[in-house]
Amino acid sequence: MNLIGKALAGMTAMASVMIPVQAGSYEEHTQLARAVASTGVKVLINPPICQQKDAFGWYHAQMSMLVVCQENAKGTKMVTWTQEDLDTLRHEAHHLVQDCMDNALDGELTAVYVSPEELVRAVLSNEQVLSIMETYEDASDNRKVMELEAFSVATMNNPLEQVADINKYCF
Repeated sequence: MNLIGKALAGMTAMASVMIPVQAGSYEEHTQLARAVASTGVKVLINPPICQQKDAFGWYHAQMSMLVVCQENAKGTKMVTWTQEDLDTLRHEAHHLVQDCMDNALDGELTAVYVSPEELVRAVLSNEQVLSIMETYEDASDNRKVMELEAFSVATMNNPLEQVADINKYCF
């Protein structure tokens, strides 16, 4: 078993994710995490592999998991959620919705918006777009569009709309 497989073998799913409620939007993010879990995708917060990766999180369809690596985590224990952590949850949850668009959680991401380009122009700054494009410069054109759409949705900061999208497209 490879290193990633070993690290993941020890993880447990958080079927009823609880994000500490400190403000109104935290409860909405808890609802988003629960909606993700309701699809059968495990929501993992700070699994051991986070300590080995340079990422805030990821969605992995084949392993049926969404991971958030909290920026202030010191180990595997969940800590108080930052705005970056919540943004990561929204971003990765949108990748789940993109995966649901072809009626299969198979890792084939499809745009949710009819015109992702218009969404990106309306939500992200030119600097943000350039930064994202630089980060994903070696990715396929489809992957770049999926990332731009996910960054845009995360920036919109409307977790209850994302819950509605999960209910609409994933069931």
